[in-house]
Amino acid sequence: MIVKALVSYDGFNYAGWQKQENALGIQQVIEEALYKITKENVDVVASGRTDAGVHAFGQVFHFETSKNVPAIQYERALNALLPKDIRILKTEEMPDDFHARFSAVGKRYDYFCSYDIK
Repeated sequence: MIVKALVSYDGFNYAGWQKQENALGIQQVIEEALYKITKENVDVVASGRTDAGVHAFGQVFHFETSKNVPAIQYERALNALLPKDIRILKTEEMPDDFHARFSAVGKRYDYFCSYDIK
């Protein structure tokens, strides 16, 4: 089963989306939570990646699992295991040909910069 998820996160405590050998990425945190749920090594595929400290308000990712669990239950289960700065907004089952990156029809990036004037 292919499950699509919509995630929101505060990237302040993370080294970006992608899992890394010497830093903590959002992908790693989600994959570890999925392992606790499925007892499978699940690869999470995102529609795109973010850099260290960058936030996301609606990033799409997908994963494949052999577990016969309704997709909506992954939303609740993941949110119970994930830290409060990573929230799953929605999960749904998708057709076998769905791919978070290649099925995307658009992406939007908003840049907000702030600084102190002294």
